[in-house]
Amino acid sequence: MSTKKVVLQSPKVLNPEDKLQQSVARDIKLQHLLEHSKKQADSLAVAKWEEALYQKDQKVMIQRVNEQIGKDSLAAKAVATSTRRALLQKLYHDDELRFEEELHKKGLAYTTDRM
Repeated sequence: MSTKKVVLQSPKVLNPEDKLQQSVARDIKLQHLLEHSKKQADSLAVAKWEEALYQKDQKVMIQRVNEQIGKDSLAAKAVATSTRRALLQKLYHDDELRFEEELHKKGLAYTTDRM
């Protein structure tokens, strides 16, 4: 039979200087993480602000375009109405002249005062 010796090892005991260096390194790492977290929060706040500004600008632009479309359609309607009115007046005038000419050919002419 073989006998094995079991040697119990005591946990490493760090000297105080090593403990201090580890603590300082941990504090520095924590400080860097906190700074990074703050920068991310600042970036997120700026991104949210820019997104809200963009949406507001889009809403204003859409409203402005809709108002311009309304104005343009009113102007087009006015132009179309005046054009139709002028065409109808010309048509009635031409019909009246043709009617008078036909009556004149038949010897039934009458005179009208035109302005």
